[in-house]
Amino acid sequence: MNGQPPAERDLRVRIEAGAVLGVWVSRPTDSILELMDGSDADYLGIDCQHGYASEADLPRLLVRASTTPRLVRVADSRHSSIGRALDAGADGIIVPMVDTVRQAEAIVRAVRYPPRGIRSYGPIAPYLSRDHTALESAPLVLAMIETAEGLDNLEEILAVDGIDGVYVGPADLGITLGDGPAQFPPISVVRETMKRVAASAAEAGKFAGVHAGLGSFARDYLSMGYRMITLGNEQSVVVQGMAAELRTAGREAAVTSAKAGY
Repeated sequence: MNGQPPAERDLRVRIEAGAVLGVWVSRPTDSILELMDGSDADYLGIDCQHGYASEADLPRLLVRASTTPRLVRVADSRHSSIGRALDAGADGIIVPMVDTVRQAEAIVRAVRYPPRGIRSYGPIAPYLSRDHTALESAPLVLAMIETAEGLDNLEEILAVDGIDGVYVGPADLGITLGDGPAQFPPISVVRETMKRVAASAAEAGKFAGVHAGLGSFARDYLSMGYRMITLGNEQSVVVQGMAAELRTAGREAAVTSAKAGY
């Protein structure tokens, strides 16, 4: 075993071939992850910021039983948080609340080993390469754009070598722009701002990702130029799936008949 991920697990390859669609995992439950992993999702995102997953859960959540890439949204931009996620086997990291070029550069340094970075060597996942150059070049690195300051510095953040793209959190973006967190789908100034983010990423030769909230919003984001779209988390997927199954079973007709006394 050479420790390198299979080509089909390299999300960069998939994004170059076209837009990718993924699912968010906020609960560190093996059974849920296994079900999600058995889907046709292009990637799974494990949430250590707002989800219940912690760094201690990552070694068992980042298994290589399948070829589905697994990204980790780290809790914060500390180099220790980034290093632990990568040492545990993350195929990529999503870093929240990136506001400045200095922050973006620090994130890249946390991914890279000396002399280009400050990452300490210690891969713990058995399937990882032990070649430090492979370890620092393999993971996808995404900076979240969620604040007014981040928007002001968007082009400069995208220009940082080692940042593969940006990822938008519509709720926080809505709050910072004065329209509130109910941005699924995005409205007014938030929508126009999100168009700008995708256009800037494409102009920089990089890509933009987004929390869509629902699969029904994906086409709109695709039309804006987003290349990485998270359709929802396990809760929304289950709720939407149940609703679809109930519609298929004709629940509305059954309820109407019951109310009529039939």
